[in-house]
Amino acid sequence: MVAIGDGPGRREDGMGKGGRAWGVAWGAVCVVAILAVGALLFPGSLAAQEADPDGDPSRLAGATFTSSPPVIDGVLDEEMWSGIQPITEFRQRDPVDGGTPSERTEVRIAYDSGHLYFGFVLYDSDPEAIRRSILHREGRIDQDDHVWIVLDTYHDGRNAYIFEVNSFGTQGDALFTDESLGMDDWNWEGVYESEARITDFGWTLEVAIPFTTIRFSEAQAPTMGIAIRRAIRRKNEQVFWPHIPQRFRGGITQVSQFATLTGLQDLRRGRHMELKPFVIGGVQKRSSNPDNDVLRDVGVDFKYGITSNLTMDLTWNTDFAQVEADNVEINLTRFNLFVPEKREFFLERAGLFAFGNARDTEIFFSRRIGLTNEILGGGRVTGQVGKLSVGLLSLQTEDAVLGGVDTPGANHSVVRVRADVLPRSTVGAIVTNVQDGTGHNRVAGADTQLRFWGSSSADAWVAGVWDSQEQRASAASVAVSLRPQPSWSASADFLSVDEDFQPGLGFVRRRDMVKWGGNVAWTPRFESSTWARSLVMSLGGDRTDGQDGSRQSASQLLHNMLSFQAGGFAMVNVRRSFERLDAPA
Repeated sequence: MVAIGDGPGRREDGMGKGGRAWGVAWGAVCVVAILAVGALLFPGSLAAQEADPDGDPSRLAGATFTSSPPVIDGVLDEEMWSGIQPITEFRQRDPVDGGTPSERTEVRIAYDSGHLYFGFVLYDSDPEAIRRSILHREGRIDQDDHVWIVLDTYHDGRNAYIFEVNSFGTQGDALFTDESLGMDDWNWEGVYESEARITDFGWTLEVAIPFTTIRFSEAQAPTMGIAIRRAIRRKNEQVFWPHIPQRFRGGITQVSQFATLTGLQDLRRGRHMELKPFVIGGVQKRSSNPDNDVLRDVGVDFKYGITSNLTMDLTWNTDFAQVEADNVEINLTRFNLFVPEKREFFLERAGLFAFGNARDTEIFFSRRIGLTNEILGGGRVTGQVGKLSVGLLSLQTEDAVLGGVDTPGANHSVVRVRADVLPRSTVGAIVTNVQDGTGHNRVAGADTQLRFWGSSSADAWVAGVWDSQEQRASAASVAVSLRPQPSWSASADFLSVDEDFQPGLGFVRRRDMVKWGGNVAWTPRFESSTWARSLVMSLGGDRTDGQDGSRQSASQLLHNMLSFQAGGFAMVNVRRSFERLDAPA
């Protein structure tokens, strides 16, 4: 393939033919856990290449208290702004790692008891060339000149909020966990104000983020991690403060490398509360029916901030009528499509409940709830207590008649805990339960994540499912990614899923499988070139066998992509695939 672009087993007793997967994977989990303990005892061996952002004075920002909050109109004409020392030490990440930006950027930070304020002055030598076209919220703001404000509100070096604003003042936002940002993380919706103006020297921007929108520690003077990114689209240029070098592959999501925001104190921790009732009513009269068809329904959603760290969501007779429609997809494979969650009730801290391999083998997939039987009501609690993140969820669905068959309602419950054991590592556990009058389906699992060498990582998880028919099955995965140098990387992964592994609240794309895969890549950058920016050359492959050892699938991919300074790219891929089909799909 060539492309040109113009823009940026069954198990009766737990030890059957799938038992080897459980044993291998559980051993792998232990290996990763041992690595984590080793890093704790000998931190220098795994952290030799890590920076210490908290020890660098240039990575400190102070928020200034104001008793006269600014009017959010995009004009920094309030006296308070002139008295605040701006942040100006931005550095390029692209095109030259650590280079001097082509345009100057100034950022001022203020706060009062209820809001965190940002004032931007974004200089541009050609204001008429500033790109701005997106007016609808959560659009392709990345195509315009824009900024990201990224806040690690717990200062844990793992999780953060993103507030994205373009030169129109159009907003986008995301909430991500464990230094990993995916498309689904952008489904989170935060409430904040922003306004931008084009000037004769560039553009200006004001942002006000209510403290009720974000969750943070109970300290009287909380510190937060912070990073700011500016994109100058016509130049295909990105500048960061603080500078996060290219060896940290995650870029702005590398929360462990953020600067520190200080100066906040005596914040008003109002108990954030949202009440969303709904009422639906209507009457329809048809000539063929002497009786009126009456439609009536009522329900409510309630959100309450128990503390600044814990949030409770309650719902009764849940209404999802205003949820964004799913994208239309055509499935040309023999496996189920993954459809992401878009219902607001499930979105906040959704990453906390994540367990397994995303979009492939997930132990908790919230779209399972309410799929056939409507949700009657329930609640959830999410948040953080010290170094422990917790998520509790319980929802009851109604009885239903589907195709003339009575389908009883069920209770769907999840308990998820995750502990920070090292600066960039976690251990966790999950339990799910689906239970109705006819039986139950339960899952228990454990996972661990270790981050080291800038962008290197080791992840492992193992889970077992059992139900009222006394069937047991397991699944497990291990993945290791090594990137000791910016220009090359290597990875390997293993996934095993038993034939009868069916978590009642999960998504499993493929069962009865043992999959091995790996990849090596060379990724040089050409910072002194006037036309070429970077090259990616990678060779990877995977093989999938059944739990009985029979070969099912295999693929190999040679991927080559050259990116240009102007933002375009040229790509050549060579792929070889094998699929065994013993019967029509």
